Amino acid sequence: MKSRLFQNVIAALILLIVSGVCFQVLVNHPADVLVGVQNQGYNDTTNQFIGFKDYQRECLQQFNQFPYWNPWSLLGMPWVGNPQASLFYPVNWIFFFLNAASTISWVLVLHHWWAGWGAYLLGRKYRLNFFSALLSGIVFLAAPYFVAKTGEGHFTSVTQIAWFPWILYAFELLRTGSKKAVPFLVVVISLAFFCGHVQELYYLLLFLTAAIVIESILELFSKKKPIESEQGTQTELEETSRPGLWLKGWLTGGLLTAGLVAIDLIPVFIYTKQAVRSSGIDLASLSAGSLNAASLLQLLDPFVWGKPDQYAGPGTFYWEAICSFGCLPLLLAIVGVLSSFQQRVVIRLTLIGLIAFLLAFGPELPFYKLFYQLIPGASMFRIPGRQLWICTLVVAMLAGFGSQWISLLYQNSKGRTIRLLAGIAVVAVLPILIYLIFKSAGSLKVSLAPDKMFNIQAGYLLTALLGISIAIFLTSLSRKAALGGLVILCLICTGELSVYSNHILCTIPQSSIRRETEIVQFLKNNLGQHRVLADQHLLSDREAWKNQLLKVQGYEPVPLVRLGLLAAATFNQPNAATVMAGFDSPQLEKAEPQLLDLMSIKYAVLRTSEPVKLEGWKTVLQGQVPAEYTLRGSKPRQIPFQIIENQNPLPRAYLVGQTRALQDEESSKKIVAAISKVKPRDEVLLRQDVLPKGDRQAFQPASILENSPNLLSLQADLDAPGYLVLSDIYYPGWTARVGQQELPVLPADFSLRAIPLPPGQHQVQLSFVPPGFQIGRVISLTALAILCILLVKAFRSDSKPQAD
Repeated sequence: MKSRLFQNVIAALILLIVSGVCFQVLVNHPADVLVGVQNQGYNDTTNQFIGFKDYQRECLQQFNQFPYWNPWSLLGMPWVGNPQASLFYPVNWIFFFLNAASTISWVLVLHHWWAGWGAYLLGRKYRLNFFSALLSGIVFLAAPYFVAKTGEGHFTSVTQIAWFPWILYAFELLRTGSKKAVPFLVVVISLAFFCGHVQELYYLLLFLTAAIVIESILELFSKKKPIESEQGTQTELEETSRPGLWLKGWLTGGLLTAGLVAIDLIPVFIYTKQAVRSSGIDLASLSAGSLNAASLLQLLDPFVWGKPDQYAGPGTFYWEAICSFGCLPLLLAIVGVLSSFQQRVVIRLTLIGLIAFLLAFGPELPFYKLFYQLIPGASMFRIPGRQLWICTLVVAMLAGFGSQWISLLYQNSKGRTIRLLAGIAVVAVLPILIYLIFKSAGSLKVSLAPDKMFNIQAGYLLTALLGISIAIFLTSLSRKAALGGLVILCLICTGELSVYSNHILCTIPQSSIRRETEIVQFLKNNLGQHRVLADQHLLSDREAWKNQLLKVQGYEPVPLVRLGLLAAATFNQPNAATVMAGFDSPQLEKAEPQLLDLMSIKYAVLRTSEPVKLEGWKTVLQGQVPAEYTLRGSKPRQIPFQIIENQNPLPRAYLVGQTRALQDEESSKKIVAAISKVKPRDEVLLRQDVLPKGDRQAFQPASILENSPNLLSLQADLDAPGYLVLSDIYYPGWTARVGQQELPVLPADFSLRAIPLPPGQHQVQLSFVPPGFQIGRVISLTALAILCILLVKAFRSDSKPQAD
């Protein structure tokens, strides 16, 4: 192979082919939606992200507005500031123009390819040869944890993790004194942040910060630090890479990154402070997202505790607790550690990987408890098992070092002995593998207890041992034979990981996606500006947003506290949170009827064919609708439904005069109790009554003149001072105006909005600008200008002719 550029292009093409092999189910049906085999195709892609990406296009096309706010679910929800929206990630801008259902799967697959190519380039930066670096790329792009996350549709996580090898590449540039290091570091970290899921990025930056601090301290105690040149020879570190400059560059990059992402960071911070996790997550509840000792068996067989659709192992969900890296990659990583532990980069990777692996066990280990208490922000994240992202990248890179060591065995003076041992291993392993394949398809029955048996697929491990043995035998012969050994390792890794991928992935045909149903048609004709209570299976967020139907529920993993407490007060059942997400049915007979009225709920769509008898409600329509998604090769399921009508709901906007005090600083229990006792037709709960004493406005509906995502126009006619109450969630950033006069927007009944008005006829204009967005935009533009200057300087310095 000729130039490094040529090699990089060839590697990119090979990794593209490997991506196609691993995602063969999508290649075979390119217009389908890629999902996992679990839950009949319902995952985060179908439940959330298709709707999210389509909404940003529909908001722009239908209303000519940038999507700051979404009024159609959860009584309204901020869009800028919501990490799941990831509006500022450039790749997501294609969804302003393209249909998400036909595009989103390929965006995920291309991020796998991008991750693999980044791992390959990182391997080359680590001085790995072509095939060893290529193996690192293959192992990372097709890693079981990575693929399982794609199967569950964790779009923001998958897109962010694809940037991790590039962040490590920039980190290496910084350590070697490149003038491109700081601007490159800023760009890749910013792009990872804009993807929208900060937990894994936070941990990676935490580990790299610790690494650069520790290495800088160690460097201060040594006079010279040898580094490898492009030719593999040892040279002294240049003056530009002194430890002080490492730290300076890292801090400069961090500050500039914070500035560049401020347009999203400040709104996200404001949202997070008002979300349900703002006070942290209880340590005991983290066990459900952690590994335990039984997880170690997955290192040998990823399906030892079942596939995603029948998982019975540690943690709650397969895709959060799959402790597998592939048997051959793991063995190669072990070889890499043992053979190259004298290299500082291997030491760094190994320590980061081990720490991340221990943290993945969560509160199962005392180590995590200490981390939880001492590290700022650690208590905000609910799935310790997500540390496996970092472990996956570490194993991929260390596997490259193991492959590199094997590739150089032809230089070893004990080549004959190595060939003999490798030949013995092949002769020993091959018959066992053939025997197991013919007897039990490669699986072994293992007993942990007399009444507890499980099968473990030994074929993965035996194939890995066989592959390594053959590779060692070949590489010990000659340099040309060593290339054959490396190719065999790459092929076996591709085979093992692609078999895994195609076991857990399937697709949904575009033609099977549910179109306009009888439920949607009825609601479009009858709902108006009221709301509907309906679970995701009967009326999904995608359908509600597309048809501009005001739906109470919505899938938001981290909802606002104000919404959560209103839900707790309304639905007297332990699963009120999943009811609001739309995945559990509400028990209307136990719900507080005045709060259902308060939320302006006119209809409830129930998943039942049984007669429903509730006081104040009547059945208006019943029938069946097909499931929203049907897996390829499956028959469409029919879901029974009944629509019942609330006989006396409140309008979405109304006027009332009397108030009762409720302070936001009260305990959650007291707030829920106060909300549950409110009489919305007679009073509104406020922090403070801001109107003058005297006569007050009696209850009266207000009119909605114009309704769009970021703007709302209302008509209110008052005989006396009163409050215009809007049954939309209270959130900072909304401003109210009557003519040129700005009016305060107050929290009403803790969760909703109220605007104080004097007597008279008023046209009230409500508009939304995300809090922190304006100042964030100024900071980001300033940081972008600085970044451009740094990039120009870096490239100019590289283009200057070197002195003789």
